[in-house]
Parts: sequence; C-alpha cells; structure tokens
Amino acid sequence: MNLIIYIMAVPFSVIAKKLKIEGPRLRRELRHLDIKGLNPKADFFKKEIALAIIRALLPQKPPKSLIKKTIKEKPTKDVLYLPETITVKELAGKLSVPVTDLLKKLLKEGISANLNQTLDFETAGLIASDFGQHPELKPEQIDEEPKELKGKPRPPIVVVLGHVDHGKTTLLDYLRRTKIAESESGGITQHIGAYQVEVKADNKKRKITFIDTPGHEAFAKLRSLGAKITDLAILVVAADDGVKPQTIEAINHAKSAGVPIIVAINKVDVKAADPERVKKELSEAGLLPEEWGGTTPVAEISAKTGKNIDELLDLVLLTADLSDILAEPETKGEGVVIESHLQTGLGPVATIICSNGKFEKGNFVVAGNAWGRIKRLENELGLVKPKLLPSEPAKIVGFKKLPLPGAKVEVVASEKEAKSKAEEWDRYSRVKGFARSLFSTLAGQKILNLIIKADTQGSIDSLIPSVEKLGDKKIKIKIVHTGVGDISESDINLALAAKALILGFRVKPDLAAKKLAEQHKIKILLFEVIYDLLKKAEKLIKNLGREEKKEEKIGKALVLKIFKEGKVKIIGAKLSLGKVAKGVQCKIRRMNKQIGLAEVKTLKVFSQEKERIEKQGTEFGIGLITPTTLQQGDELIFYKKP
Repeated sequence: MNLIIYIMAVPFSVIAKKLKIEGPRLRRELRHLDIKGLNPKADFFKKEIALAIIRALLPQKPPKSLIKKTIKEKPTKDVLYLPETITVKELAGKLSVPVTDLLKKLLKEGISANLNQTLDFETAGLIASDFGQHPELKPEQIDEEPKELKGKPRPPIVVVLGHVDHGKTTLLDYLRRTKIAESESGGITQHIGAYQVEVKADNKKRKITFIDTPGHEAFAKLRSLGAKITDLAILVVAADDGVKPQTIEAINHAKSAGVPIIVAINKVDVKAADPERVKKELSEAGLLPEEWGGTTPVAEISAKTGKNIDELLDLVLLTADLSDILAEPETKGEGVVIESHLQTGLGPVATIICSNGKFEKGNFVVAGNAWGRIKRLENELGLVKPKLLPSEPAKIVGFKKLPLPGAKVEVVASEKEAKSKAEEWDRYSRVKGFARSLFSTLAGQKILNLIIKADTQGSIDSLIPSVEKLGDKKIKIKIVHTGVGDISESDINLALAAKALILGFRVKPDLAAKKLAEQHKIKILLFEVIYDLLKKAEKLIKNLGREEKKEEKIGKALVLKIFKEGKVKIIGAKLSLGKVAKGVQCKIRRMNKQIGLAEVKTLKVFSQEKERIEKQGTEFGIGLITPTTLQQGDELIFYKKP
C-alpha cells in the first residue's frame, strides 16, 4: 500500500479501535451522521472527516442531574471508586488515613513512593483493600463533575526502539541533522538525551519530541522508576533482517508501557530488502499491519537516504491527533528527568522533558531527593531558553545534587518547600531497596507476570503451554516475555518494570544481570530439567497464592452502638469470645463478609481505661482507627500480627 494513503486518510479500523465499536455497528452509525463528504462504505477517511466521526461518536458524559440520580440509585457505601491513576496524597484523602501511614504501608509492600507519586489502579486498589475498602475502577457515569478535556494539544513524545544494527541511531541522527526544530544561527546540535524536530503538516509547522535512548534498555530503566513520559513508540525493523529477539523485547516493553506502536521498516533501499516478509513476522509477533486488516501503522523507510521519513513523521502526528495528547502550559511545571551528570563549571546538570505546565529561570524545582533553583535552561542546540513548555526537552542547571533518571521533577513555590519535599522523599524512598510485590491484581484475581529464557526456541515452545496451565481461579499466569539465550540486564529491567519473576531453563544470568537482580531483589529460578522447573514453579505459585504470614486470632466482639464517627470511631461493643487488648488489629465483618480493617486505639469499661478485656460478656467502649463506616450488628474479629 502506498504510504501516502496514511498521510491523507485514516483507516476505518483505527477509527473503530479508537471508539471501541465493532466494525458492522460502526458502519450502521456512519449512515446516520451528518458530516460533509462522509462515505459510510469507505475503508479510509480524510483526516478531518475521521476526527469529526470520532468527536460525534465518542460516548458523552451524562448531565449533572443524571449523575446525581445515578449515584443516589446505586449506593456505594462499601465501595471505594478509584481512577486509573491516583497520587499517594489523593489516595490518603480518599482512605481518610494520614499520608505517613499510607507511605509506611507502601514501603511494607516494597514500593518506594513520595506524596506526589502516581499509583496505578492495581497498586492503589491493593493498598485500599488492606485499609478495609472494596476498590473498584471508577465508572465513567459516576464522575462527580462532568469535565471536558482540559489543556491544549502538545507535541507527542516518541521513543525509538528496535534490534541493534537495524537503524535506530541512523534514524535519530538523520532527524537531528535535518529537522531540528530550532534554527537560530550559532546553534550546534548536542546530545542532551532528547530533542525536537519540526515538520510541516496541513500547511502548519508542528513539532515532535524524540527521546534519544540507546534502545529499550534505557526505556525500561526509566519505566522501572515510574517514568511514564512517552506517548508513542517507533519500532525500527530492518527490511533485510526481519524480526529478531531484541525486536520482540522492544515490542514487549512498549506493550507493557501501554504506548501505541508505529513500525518503521528500515533499509528498504538495500538489495536484500523484503518488507512483506517483515510484515508477516510482525503479525506473528502480535503486530498486524493496518493494510492486512490490523491496527499497527507501518512505514517503509530508509534512514540513510531519508526515503519516506516525512511519511513516518506524518504517521506519528496522525496517531497523536487520535490520542488527545493535551497539556496546560500556564500551570506550574511538571516533567521527568531523562538523564543527569556532573559538568565542570556548572555542577549537577539534568536533562528533563516538560510534561505539563512551564519551567522558567528562577523557579525552585524538586526531583526526588534533589532540589535547586533554575539558573539556566538550554535546548538541544546549547542555546539558552527563557522558559520550557510542554513536550520540550532542556538541560537544567541549578540542582544542588544529581537527580535520579526517571524522577518526577516539579516547580514548587519556595526554597523551603523544595527542601521539605526532597527531605520527605529521602525519608520514605530507598532506591537501592526498590522492590515490588510479584503480584498485581485485577478484579480480585492475582496476576503473576513471568519472563521465560531458555537455551532453544523449542524449549520455550514446550514450556509456554505447560507454565500457563499452572494458573487457577485465584492466580492468573501472564508471560510478558520469552527469549533464547542467557538472562541479560535487559531481562532484569523488564522484570523490574513489569514486576515479573524470571524462569531460566538451561541458561544463566550474565554478571551484569546477576548484580542488577540482586540490587533490585528480582527472583530468578534456574533449571536443567523441564519437569523440575514445572514442579518448582507450581509449588512456588501455590505458596505465593497463600497468605505469607498467619495471624493469631485472639477474640471476637459484637457492635452494639456507634457513639462517634471520625478518624477514631468510638463504638459500644460486647465481648463474645476470647479477649481484646490495646494496639491489636481488628477485622470488621458484616453478614459474614469482611468489610474493613481497624486498629484498637482505646478500651474503656464505663469510664475506666483498660489495657485489655478478657471476660466474655463484658460490654465496653472501644476506639477504632479505621476509614470503614460501622453499623450495629457488625462483628469485630481481633488478632495479632506475627
């Protein structure tokens, strides 16, 4: 298919995917739309018509009155609705617990975080469950306020991934030489970790930001530290070499990050080029090209001669337009540290990309445990910038110490606030001990991510179905990556980013991988016999599915009356079994179902303070620290943690 089609038109399949509507139904919907020039039977649509279709058919939020009615009709007393992402501070507010308690809980789970760290729904839901809540993903129809998309379109941020020698660096160098956005005289292109290019589309000049990484290893390192900076990934595959193990790794990294993938089939100008073979291999790897009925845009390029590079960039812009990439340029700046180093005469220097708001000279900034005041902003040409806007990269001079790559950087109001945030991050974040639970959760089911490395592809093909069968109703097995050869540093980075366990069959980790795995406490299980691997994996999965620590139940009481709500709830209760003491933990049950957790703060019999109560039948007052709302008739199960 001629690449020019992609520039002028949007495939029907892309529109259907964006709207999440099945093809036949979308065809019927198109017949009823009043859009000039629309042909409901077409397979491709002009960009303007495609955007009009999407705007017309995107689900509309209900009016405020209907929202209130929906909430009223559907009680949510025992359900805590959480968005797809939420900051630690916001989650503490929803749980009605001190931020310090929440940070301590996260640390116990192996998650280093700060006040403004963003948690995904899986992590936030897991923590909320531990605080006695029933988390559910927030449905669209119960938004407190119907909100329109805020902000203005910003340039897309793109990472280039692929197998070594397939042309990633050549592509980036070509873009740097020919399409650097800034054109002031005296500028010399510098390698600052990221840069912008300028292209002409629809008779307008538009920009695209590229993260200049050596590949998916660096991409994974940023992601493993929580950086969610990229909007799109370009996967470079050589037309004369095809899909290789590193290509598969790159695909898995991009999919794990949840970013759209655009494929650039490079070296189409060489004699041995076979783009059709590459497309077949891509489809086998899970990327079905659009021209074959899939949803993956593919461009055939030559990074050496520049052939079809403009078409590739137009594909990037088209995908970005369909993804609603927005930012608010007038708010306080937020961004991510891409890299940092000490520079003679300047001290700590960090390359950042602004994701929202703006950075200006004189702003106080904080990035993890590093803070400072911006003395100088430089672009990719070494030229001084007065301010940094969304999607723009720049070097910042002014940090007191080196910030870590992947750290969130933000503008704060004062030096005092910058110091305070950096010190707070230092107290609760220990990067060297950064480790996460192997499990993520989805709809109450535990998910165990696995990476399988083996000596041959045949071994992998034999292992995959056998390992997948080890899952059950409680635990789902998800294989995020497989590969032939020894376990590499890249495998460890992927395991860290995806919270995965590594199974190795007749392979071993190289020295760098072993060191990195020990540093981040990544589990690697090595085997020489398939039977032993499956037996050990099955035992491990079963053990992980059980409670790791058993608690000691010490007593039970019945709730008689609720005297006071608030952070510490004052309850009237009657001891029906065992005993209760100050400081013990408590499970709250209603209708034989656990609805929350609490800690015993105070105990009183009449007006007399008690350390413990042991006589069955005693009526007493109890102060419970819990966000859960209690009712008369609830059961309190007291227990000690091991």
